[in-house]
Amino acid sequence: MIRFGRRRRLNCREVGRLLQSYLDNEDSSGTREQIRAHLDDCRRCGLEAETYRRILESLAGHSDPLPEASLDRLRSFGRALAAGGDQAAP
Repeated sequence: MIRFGRRRRLNCREVGRLLQSYLDNEDSSGTREQIRAHLDDCRRCGLEAETYRRILESLAGHSDPLPEASLDRLRSFGRALAAGGDQAAP
């Protein structure tokens, strides 16, 4: 079935699940457009994306690998954000 017109808009939970792939440029162009539109309209998700971007930039400038415990905390924080949790970073 061919669908004409605009695609369905993504909600916050969907964007949370896709955000890491979006920031890593590992998603399709159609999905990128939908995520970008949501981030432009949703302040909360836009702030989460900015937090992720800053973390990635910080990690890119870090020459030594992070200790495994730090990586576990970062992964846990990312999962909590993707699940829509309002938990603060550990």
